[in-house]
Amino acid sequence: MENKRQRQRGAMLIAFSILLIVVLGFIGLALDVGQVIGRKTELQNLADNAALAAAPELVGTAAGLANAVAKAKSSAADRSAFQHRTQGAVLSDGSIRFASAFDAPATAWHAAGAVPDPAKALFVRIDTHDSEPSLGSVKTAFLGAWSPALRTLNAGARAVAGRVSVRLTPLAICALSPAPSGLRTNPGPPERKEALEYGFRRGVAYNLFNLNPNGPAPAHFLLNPMGTLGTVGSSAQMSNAAVTPFICSGSMLHTAIGGASIHAHRPFPTELWSAFNARFNQYAGNGCDPQTAPPDTNIRPYPNALPGWWMNMPSGSSASPSASATSLLSVADLPPAALPATIPAASYGPLWSFAKAVQYASPKPAGDYPAFPTSAWAGLYPGLPAAPASNGFYPASSTPYFTSGLQTAPVGNVGVAQRRVLNIALLSCPLPGGSDILVNVLAIGRFFMTAPAASGMLSAEFAGLVSEQALAGPTELLL
Repeated sequence: MENKRQRQRGAMLIAFSILLIVVLGFIGLALDVGQVIGRKTELQNLADNAALAAAPELVGTAAGLANAVAKAKSSAADRSAFQHRTQGAVLSDGSIRFASAFDAPATAWHAAGAVPDPAKALFVRIDTHDSEPSLGSVKTAFLGAWSPALRTLNAGARAVAGRVSVRLTPLAICALSPAPSGLRTNPGPPERKEALEYGFRRGVAYNLFNLNPNGPAPAHFLLNPMGTLGTVGSSAQMSNAAVTPFICSGSMLHTAIGGASIHAHRPFPTELWSAFNARFNQYAGNGCDPQTAPPDTNIRPYPNALPGWWMNMPSGSSASPSASATSLLSVADLPPAALPATIPAASYGPLWSFAKAVQYASPKPAGDYPAFPTSAWAGLYPGLPAAPASNGFYPASSTPYFTSGLQTAPVGNVGVAQRRVLNIALLSCPLPGGSDILVNVLAIGRFFMTAPAASGMLSAEFAGLVSEQALAGPTELLL
């Protein structure tokens, strides 16, 4: 009996020893694998943060690429990024690469100094596998005892970030002139040399639904906000339901348009005019949401006489159209020699509510053209019985939109500054016939909404040109 008990104890001891070895092996395996997983998680966070830090610097220039590299390295060097949040990491140049598409093949990703065209380098990739010295080496405690090849394991991570949208409203109009800059000589006295940009005058409010430099009928277009560039998209992509959110937000799902052609539908559907009015805190029936399409911080309209108005002869929300059989322009665009002697001053509409007229110079000065003073109004906008003029309410150094006394804040929703600025594609007209065509964008004009839109009426003051790179949407982590 005693021998039987001894044999049982011996068997249990052997079994326990075997089980203990197995358990210790699993514990060791778990510890080693846990180290590798932990390092990979650290590196993934490091790569994600570095990519997001670098992407906003991609503005189409070599200097932007250099800034992106610096931002990525600075992000990785943060003490919270690596080694259990105790130290930063050093990213080498080889781990930071750029391409024109987020899903570009491996051969299309280039280091900053080797990018063929900085203007097309819109995405950044951080790959810790390529960093020297290695960031992912993990020394094992138990696996190395089983095999020398397992004494060191390597972890790594990759992240791609960039912008996949552009803050371009899906509305296009004809440029009033094919020339990027031009001279308008206003006889005065004294003579005023005014700068034109693609034919538009800064400080003048245009009805964007009632312009056409090549005929008496309005010309305006809906741009496909999501279709593939260079092709005419489906009718579903241009349906009211599909495009309304993009009109509300003032953005399009394109990384960049550049020199590519884009699908345009004529005319812009007038039933969508109310979607522009989210900027004035108006949401009833227009399909906009204040979370994705917030109002402007200043929703006060500038359509006519109000207490404290800054013009002595205000009119409607935009300049009146001129009567012509060959073009549909505004009164403000008539050549000085063609201005009728009886033009009412009020026909110019509200002036300089957001931007001021600018003085011509060639070449264009660094930064921007200099602005005219308000004393130039009589020479810039002649009218009877008197030219429009600013009064004491017009701010000395700013414009009414930015002046606290001429602002109205939205109620119930948080506003975003300058949401009333529409970035509008300017096209070279005339264009081929047909309701759906491919068009090329000459430039992008900034237009400030002076009042809520109405059917057939979108009053917006021209505020100059803007580069496409400056309109890139928010950076996003893509891979």
